[in-house]
Amino acid sequence: MNKIDLICYDFDGTLCNTLPDIVNSMNTVLEKNGFMAIPESKVRSFIGSGISKLVERSVYCALAGDENESVNPKLLNKITEEMGRHYTRHLMDNSFLYNDTKEILTFFSNIPQIIVSNKPKHMVEIMLRHYGIDQYFDLVVGGDTLDVCKPNVKVWKYVKKKIPFEKNINGIMVGDSIPDLLFGKTAGLTTVAVTYGYNDLHVLKAEGADHYIDSLTALKIIL
Repeated sequence: MNKIDLICYDFDGTLCNTLPDIVNSMNTVLEKNGFMAIPESKVRSFIGSGISKLVERSVYCALAGDENESVNPKLLNKITEEMGRHYTRHLMDNSFLYNDTKEILTFFSNIPQIIVSNKPKHMVEIMLRHYGIDQYFDLVVGGDTLDVCKPNVKVWKYVKKKIPFEKNINGIMVGDSIPDLLFGKTAGLTTVAVTYGYNDLHVLKAEGADHYIDSLTALKIIL
């Protein structure tokens, strides 16, 4: 590839394994509100589009997957707020950076690196500081930074406004979900799908990415 101007990373399932704490918080809040706990595999598949979507999908899953059954919007909002509060208190109970996260961030530290996540920004920033990797990023975009989240093109326009480039950007988007790949395509970035995250390989291949990698260290080969 030509010289890279920018590396965009997703956070959950790409740089950090946050699944255990998301599952624990989601099921704690579901049970508190009278719903059954749902399997980890289901929660895993619901991650990627922000907390509101995670809660909505989890509630309908707890209702045996019947999305035709009506759920009071006020109840969904209540569960979403409770999920946000509970998860914020338990962000790092069992989560951990993937083994090669710090290595790859250090290796590419001479290139602008940013995070584009659908997780609330304050949660991402808390975790970056906790794991000692906040200094590697020129920008953190969360799911609540704008009134929309990735893959909406407004997110990319925001990035370009915050990190102005004098020419067309030759960059990559690294992530584990469909929103990541769609965002990369919308932004005209090279898309790199990680296979160890929260979306199965066949799902990622159905959407199509420029590269598929089993570990972040493979970025050294691609770039």
